[in-house]
Amino acid sequence: MPQVNYAEDIVPLSSFRADVTRLMSQTRQTHRPIVVTQNGRAANVFLDVGDYQKLIDKLDLMMDIYKGEQDIAAGRVHSTDEARRAIAADLGVSV
Repeated sequence: MPQVNYAEDIVPLSSFRADVTRLMSQTRQTHRPIVVTQNGRAANVFLDVGDYQKLIDKLDLMMDIYKGEQDIAAGRVHSTDEARRAIAADLGVSV
């Protein structure tokens, strides 16, 4: 996802409300998030739904990798043969 363009992508809440259709189109075209401010402070981030889904998918993958690394560090690992036997047993087949 491209970084925020500070000149175009930070808007006060009142401007966001008045121009939401154009800003929705902007996020779809540029893939940049819109930062909505309230009382001069960042309050919300507005993203295209496709970009949001990609962000969530990447986060999920990173968490899976992190959990795997934690399992390795804690010794919660199995050899390939052990895994094959367990899967075969679950499926009711022999290896």
